[in-house]
Amino acid sequence: MAQKNWGFCDLSLSRSCDISKIQSLHKLGFNTVAINTYVEEAVEEPKKKKRKGEIKEKKDFIPNPVEIPNDLGKSEINILQRVTIEFSESSITHKFNQSDNIKKYDIIAVVPKTLQAFQYACGNLDVDIITFEPEVRLPYKVSRKLYNQAVERGIFFELMYSPAIKDSTCRKNIISMAHTYHAVGKSRNIIISSGADNYIYTRGVHDVINLGFILGLNSNQSLDSIRSNARRLIIKAEGRRTGKHYLVVTPIKDSKNKTIKK
Repeated sequence: MAQKNWGFCDLSLSRSCDISKIQSLHKLGFNTVAINTYVEEAVEEPKKKKRKGEIKEKKDFIPNPVEIPNDLGKSEINILQRVTIEFSESSITHKFNQSDNIKKYDIIAVVPKTLQAFQYACGNLDVDIITFEPEVRLPYKVSRKLYNQAVERGIFFELMYSPAIKDSTCRKNIISMAHTYHAVGKSRNIIISSGADNYIYTRGVHDVINLGFILGLNSNQSLDSIRSNARRLIIKAEGRRTGKHYLVVTPIKDSKNKTIKK
């Protein structure tokens, strides 16, 4: 069986994009794309007193992933599902454990809204990506200790370029964040994604690599941010979902249309 070519990756394309046009990213040089579902931090509703005999409805705070059309399943581009979740307190772990839908996603990213949340994400939370809102300046300081702690745990930090194209405030915040990552962690474990909500804000592989220089990355780091680091992130995410394993058994069809395992 031919091994998947993960190649160059854009690990954040908004689910609001028309998925039927996703092949346009393959023309830009990308082999793998993650469809991102963004979950804003929910406002806690006051608990209602349960009536006798009443069955409590279980609500999942994470929606189902976007549905991938069958014809795209055999396309030239690999499509992954990603969820990005805002949170402010460590109680997010309880919500993760209560969610059935979170298991349907390949990649889990978080947006820590407070210093306490950032500390918890770096040191305890079992996620793949730590990202931020480019529209607002980060309300806390990223320390070298926390950055290194996250890197040692295999967590990646994300920089997005699409918001920088659309808005000057976002551009300033993204560049500032990128140079913070360079100052405290030498830009280790950085991935660059589009974060696009429209295909017109996506760029080709070589353009993204060149953007890396503006974000404080050297030539090797720029290349790794959309290839090697992204591939390591995908492997790490698979390990988080399946546990430690030595091989993956995948059913395939032989020439006589019989199912075999490899």
